[in-house]
Amino acid sequence: MARLNWALERFPLLKRVRQSASTVWAISSLFLFIDTFIYSLTVANLPDILQSQMHVSQSSNGVITTMFGIGGVIGALASGMPSDRLGFRWPFQLTAAVLYIVAGTVFYFSQHYYQLLLFRLINGMASGVACSMLYTTVGDVYPADLLGFKVAIVYFCNNIAYTIGPICGQRLFELHGVRGTASIVITFGIVEVVLLLTVGEESLTIRRSLSACAKATESPALKSSTINTLSPQSSSADDVSHKGALVPDSATMGFVHGCPSISSGEEDSAVRMPVWRLLTQLPVLVSTLSIFVATCIQCTLEALVPLHLSDYFNRSDSTGITFVIFGLALTILVPLIGKANDRLIEKYGDHMRFHVMLFGSLATIAAILVMALANSYALMMIGYVLLALTNLCMYVPAQSAYGELVNCTETNAMAQSCSISVIAWAVGAIAMPPIGSALYALSGFTKPIIGLSASTCIVCAAACLIYPVRKLLGKQ
Repeated sequence: MARLNWALERFPLLKRVRQSASTVWAISSLFLFIDTFIYSLTVANLPDILQSQMHVSQSSNGVITTMFGIGGVIGALASGMPSDRLGFRWPFQLTAAVLYIVAGTVFYFSQHYYQLLLFRLINGMASGVACSMLYTTVGDVYPADLLGFKVAIVYFCNNIAYTIGPICGQRLFELHGVRGTASIVITFGIVEVVLLLTVGEESLTIRRSLSACAKATESPALKSSTINTLSPQSSSADDVSHKGALVPDSATMGFVHGCPSISSGEEDSAVRMPVWRLLTQLPVLVSTLSIFVATCIQCTLEALVPLHLSDYFNRSDSTGITFVIFGLALTILVPLIGKANDRLIEKYGDHMRFHVMLFGSLATIAAILVMALANSYALMMIGYVLLALTNLCMYVPAQSAYGELVNCTETNAMAQSCSISVIAWAVGAIAMPPIGSALYALSGFTKPIIGLSASTCIVCAAACLIYPVRKLLGKQ
């Protein structure tokens, strides 16, 4: 620590970079890109590794996906609540980076099925910790009125990685086999460690520093008019001077007006809300179910589409481009869905997010029908692109509910709330893919995917109706 302080004093620019909220945002975007790239790097290759090299049954594809989900649950649970209670994020981020290196090493030497299971478990743990922390750190340093755009860019990086990951993984596997792909995983883990050690800073430290600077630049009249509206979740501006002072600008004044601030002593006195109480809040409960269902369907298709392409269309070589097209659709549509969701909520109220999720649930069934009943590859891809649209309609409104709950209530639960969405995703990855893989071996692609998606989406649609119906009955 003494050497770090000496280096920061010798290099003021490095200090400014470390203490900037923009750096937190950039690191989070890059880390989600890396996380998704590592995940998608192996998706297109798993059938070849499992069936062609290891000679295991097709139902094992779903088990591999399940192991990733189990690891995600473990990682999210091990990082969310402890991070809020202990009051730091950076050590958990470093832990996730080290876990990527460990996972890549296991994958590099994998020759047996159980080693692949171990790789996906450790990879899932790293992803659970990383995703919980990267959303949390962005929420730590930005106010609600800027958070939507910042998170949208983070998602954009995620979708780019999902687009290029499968085709890069397929090419690497063709050229260098498993070890070529594993080397990329190890390299990305090392990159994360280096970035965290050089330019990574504790986001809660930045939050406290920038909150104090915002108060110092606040006029007495403004201070007296806003003091009663401040909540425990603080935010920051993008820039910090080399002396640690906030650079005053229009964004800074927005933080003073609309952003909670925290001092070093207030953090401990903030109201703590356990995970089970967060889940009893109706918006969080419905949003968690929406993310769970969307993930169930997406992860099941990731396991079954390669098999369907090979068995029905005789196009095993199209697996990579199939996931690329789906990823491109996500990348193009996510800012459009996010903007439309914000406009609807702004114009008609918060209940509109439930209507968007309701539309997504019902439209997902239609998209799955197009995919399952398609008699050509082109028609199946039309259904897959439609699924990208409906998936975002379920996911984007749901994700915003967590941060909004924390921002509207005086709770010290930012990491816990972010971990809930990660756990919902991980449980979704655990629950349905093994069932889908087993049913595929018995009945093929069409009947299992229609039955599973229709049943889960109808339950989600019914849950989405609860809040609007209750609000309508309350008015009457």
